[in-house]
Amino acid sequence: MGSPGLRLAVADWALSFDDRENVPEAVFEMECLICHAVSGPGDTGGESSQVWALKHTGRHPSHRVFKLITATFWRVDPMPSNPYADVTSTL
Repeated sequence: MGSPGLRLAVADWALSFDDRENVPEAVFEMECLICHAVSGPGDTGGESSQVWALKHTGRHPSHRVFKLITATFWRVDPMPSNPYADVTSTL
């Protein structure tokens, strides 16, 4: 049974890529699958993590297998019919 007084309502929301100013398109990291070392995050198209992987293999010649970890940023916004349409996000 649900909690007394709990009321659920349906509202329209939209999920979209977060293209606000100062939000990176993506953040990239590279993980060595041999020792699990991870590059620092970078948002330069993955170039800094690729350079890290090359340098890592240079220091550890048997470490040649990597996993690219990519994070993209999304947001949920209320549609015009949603009662929260006039409420601004805290971020």
